[in-house]
Amino acid sequence: MIFPLIEVEIKARISNPDDIKEKFEILNGVYKLSLLHEDTYFNMPIKLRDFKKTDEALRIRKSIEF
Repeated sequence: MIFPLIEVEIKARISNPDDIKEKFEILNGVYKLSLLHEDTYFNMPIKLRDFKKTDEALRIRKSIEF
């Protein structure tokens, strides 16, 4: 069975990045890789849907590992 890719993205403001790193270490978190994302966003060409109003996005993402 093939499952669709579901991406969940959470954005949060943090006051001290070192606190977050320390918590990952406590939970035995391991650094795996760095990614650079290049995003291209699209709008509906014939205004069937306004993504700004619905808080949605149609995006193509190119990910580059470095």
